[in-house]
Amino acid sequence: MEEGAGERPETTRRRRRRWTFGTVVFDEASWTLLVDGAPVTLEAKPLELLLELCLRAGETVSKDELLDTVWNGINVVESSIPTAIAKLRRALGPRNQDAIATVTRIGYRLAAPVTVETLTTPAPPRFAFTPGDIVPGRPQWRLIEPLGDKPENDVWRSRHEKTGETRVFKFADTPDGLRQLRREAMVARLLLSALGPDGPFVPLLEWNFETAPYFLESRDSGMSLIDWARAAGDLKAIPLARRIEIAARSARALAAVHDVGVLHKDVKPANILIEAAGNDARVRLADFGSGQVVDEDLLSPYAITPQPADASGDPGLSGTPFYRAPELAVGSVPTVKSDVYSMGLILFQLAVGDFGRVPAPGWEREIEDPLLREDIAAAAAGNPAERIDSAALLADRLERIEERRQDAAAAEAAAQRFEDLARQDTRRRARRPWVLAASAAAAVGIIATSAAAFIAAEQRDEARHQREIAEASYSFLIDDLLGRADPAKASSAEETIAEASRRASAEIDIRFRAAPLIAGRLHAALARAFDQRTDLAAARVEYAKADAAYGRAGNAGRQEQAITRLHLAEMEALSGDPNLLPNARKLLAGARGMLGTASGVPAVWLASTEGSIALASEDVPAAGVAFRRASEIAETLPDDFTLRQRLNMRQRVAFMAIRMGDGAEAARQFRPLVEEFTRLSGPESPDALNIRLNLIQALMIQKRHAEVVEAATALLPLMEKRYGIRHRRTMQLLAVRQQSLGSLERYAEAAADGERVWRTSAEHEGANAFQAIAGRADTATSQCRAGLHDAGIANARAAAQAARAVPGPETALSMGVRAALADCLIAAGRPGEAGPLLAGIDRRKVSELVGDQDWPANLDLALAEVALAAGDRAEAQQRLAAARPVFANSAADPYQSRKLAALEQTLTLASR
Repeated sequence: MEEGAGERPETTRRRRRRWTFGTVVFDEASWTLLVDGAPVTLEAKPLELLLELCLRAGETVSKDELLDTVWNGINVVESSIPTAIAKLRRALGPRNQDAIATVTRIGYRLAAPVTVETLTTPAPPRFAFTPGDIVPGRPQWRLIEPLGDKPENDVWRSRHEKTGETRVFKFADTPDGLRQLRREAMVARLLLSALGPDGPFVPLLEWNFETAPYFLESRDSGMSLIDWARAAGDLKAIPLARRIEIAARSARALAAVHDVGVLHKDVKPANILIEAAGNDARVRLADFGSGQVVDEDLLSPYAITPQPADASGDPGLSGTPFYRAPELAVGSVPTVKSDVYSMGLILFQLAVGDFGRVPAPGWEREIEDPLLREDIAAAAAGNPAERIDSAALLADRLERIEERRQDAAAAEAAAQRFEDLARQDTRRRARRPWVLAASAAAAVGIIATSAAAFIAAEQRDEARHQREIAEASYSFLIDDLLGRADPAKASSAEETIAEASRRASAEIDIRFRAAPLIAGRLHAALARAFDQRTDLAAARVEYAKADAAYGRAGNAGRQEQAITRLHLAEMEALSGDPNLLPNARKLLAGARGMLGTASGVPAVWLASTEGSIALASEDVPAAGVAFRRASEIAETLPDDFTLRQRLNMRQRVAFMAIRMGDGAEAARQFRPLVEEFTRLSGPESPDALNIRLNLIQALMIQKRHAEVVEAATALLPLMEKRYGIRHRRTMQLLAVRQQSLGSLERYAEAAADGERVWRTSAEHEGANAFQAIAGRADTATSQCRAGLHDAGIANARAAAQAARAVPGPETALSMGVRAALADCLIAAGRPGEAGPLLAGIDRRKVSELVGDQDWPANLDLALAEVALAAGDRAEAQQRLAAARPVFANSAADPYQSRKLAALEQTLTLASR
């Protein structure tokens, strides 16, 4: 089969609506008007106006609505609508004069009863173009070849006669077609504004919405996937690895579009373009004619006028049926997952090497790679509830498929090793049942170092042998399998190992049902590993299993049960979601009641948890006291706390210096920790990377921004490799670099980092997570300082709304975001709106939150500008005097320093 031969055309018949009222028949498809049975010639605008009235027959359509739909984007004189109405009434004739009623000072209404018939007609080519024809309205451009797979023959590649440049024109000649072009232009403008000219879409250059044939004029952005396959002779002739790479890039392009708030709704090979870029290729998505902006408010920051939806009233049935998600056929609303289904079908076709194929029953046998089978099944699942959540997740999986294969092979080898050990252990237990208790005690010894005293001297030789087996088994469970789910022991951030750990969880409950203490410790180890990977849902499941296992152990497990609850409380407190704080406090109170007067190991974890909850509650001094107490007790218990654990507790104490704004002291404490962690576990271990991140944060507090950017850029690929591109630690590093980029006035780069932080954090941890809110507010600040005021204000408002949604007293984060929104409004020349936002801000709390004792100077500078705009020069002078010591020195934020100088100059001139 020739590649692409199997791809189904969009339709072979055209929807046709025929409207009838009085003695008038209006055929929308042929764009003809019959009055009293005779054809009537009428200009395009009156006919478009008639269609709008027909679509809302019986309703009053305002003048503004008619201007937005019929004259969208065109500056017209006030009399344009009445003139068009007059022409329409003349065309309708004397017998239909009352059909169109004027609603004084509002608009017009089609007052006659209307019937509509939906018919179908064969769909011949809409345009009788041939290669070599001049593009209508573009005399220097000639048509070269038709593109796409639609029978309308409405998309053509064209060439400029003098320059030889090629462009793509998309034509329309009906109201529906024009509506589609306008919607596509709206989406193109949004994508350009949000993603920039290098975004993964086809840039729109010009358009003609005035005279038929209407058209869009776009950059020629390469060949479609179908043409790409034909150029290679056959899709199967292209190496599978290259096909998967293109699928990954296509999914990544779709993810970028979704992040902006746009659904494509017609993802298919003909609409995925490959453009040569040196020795590489880039992927762009084309044809957003069926596209949809999920929220029209997204258009406001870019001053883009929304376009009406498809007048068919069924948005789910747009696009190409062959690639349409199954749920759309039964009336479901299109979603991101609908586009993902289309992408999953294309992934299958790329994998089997045939664009005419669809995953029929038994398709799995054709895909040798089990991971690729999983990816196809996850993306092209018929049930949207079982489908992968986003195109970004699909892209992540495909981009890492080779690493996942290596990891799967390692997991398989480890599983085989476990089976061998289990069989060996079973055979020995069958020979000597009495040694089981000794074996279990030895196993406990691997974790709690308490088994040696349990083994009787007369059984020493046999017990030693059993301990060797138990140690080998647990070495596998903890180091080879469970440990790999912990980034502190993993070779890289891999989903497959986490999945293997979930399978291990079930094995624990089966294997150790008679040994609840062991089961509890293993589930607790898994919980901490998932916590480190920020897979909080999986961690909660394991903490619950550990708690239940310790409960079954009775008094023997009571202390460890309490400590496990403390670990869970810490995780909830540090999740970044303030809504989880009440549960963290409840867990802390319960554990404190179980432990009574705690000393030794329990006292360490109790103080550590108290510190984490205090920190999440914005009580930084109390957090510092608690963390120092935990560290000091742990240092006296070297047999109970490893060197790594004690170093991590010192790290928390040092971090409090950052939160108190003492960057120099923090750096002094962090530097020896970097050296000790490097000696202990290597320069690229998670512990060493985390301390390097802390050291960069300390540099930022000291306003050494150039050093911060250099160090953060060097550290970022190591963090991404170890933790993954979406991990909380990776986002923290990006947030630090973003702030320093902003302070260096590299606002475009800062905004890019900020957007990645808040979008990733919102997707991974929820829209109310700390990093999601703070990252969006920081992005807003960068945008506003770069002059992108509308986009910045929109982001700042969204962040403020999310921050204020947290129950209880207003948090320092919410107050900081309010200040950021006020700064954006001031930058946009709207100081009157900014003033109320600056009231009631707790300077100390926000300063502790951002780790900058000088932060209040920012508030004073904003209040000075508000006062000056209101004519209160005395207040402005007082606020400027308070801000001057911070922003008048050479190390200050240059943006704020210039603002200070400008305000002082304005105040001086106003005082003369």
